[in-house]
Amino acid sequence: MAATILSASGSKVTIDGSQIEGLQSIEYKYSRSRKDIEAVGTDERIGVDYGLKVVTGTLKVKSTSKKLDTLLNKSTEDAKFQIVAELKKGNVIRKATFDDCWLDDKSFGMDANGVGMSTYSFSATRVREE
Repeated sequence: MAATILSASGSKVTIDGSQIEGLQSIEYKYSRSRKDIEAVGTDERIGVDYGLKVVTGTLKVKSTSKKLDTLLNKSTEDAKFQIVAELKKGNVIRKATFDDCWLDDKSFGMDANGVGMSTYSFSATRVREE
């Protein structure tokens, strides 16, 4: 099976339907907690028990984002949002929807070229990939 190669130039990321200006990248990871089930009388496992699914990610924005800064400073329930990433290459579209997102933190850096970059970390209840 051939790999699907997606292009940043044809893709878009929105938060609650609004495109984020200056967005340079989106990265995400989801994992599940896991506990090994041990066999009695041996050092081997006989199964695995999965638990909580955790979704985390980052949005990197040139300079800063007023919308993301506003969400970062809101109270807990008002700060909830949804991210939709439409990743494209020609007619191929992969969509990742992040539900019930909250911003966890923000970091800022500027390199010798003088371009500031803000990194916003988020967590989500779930990610749906289509």
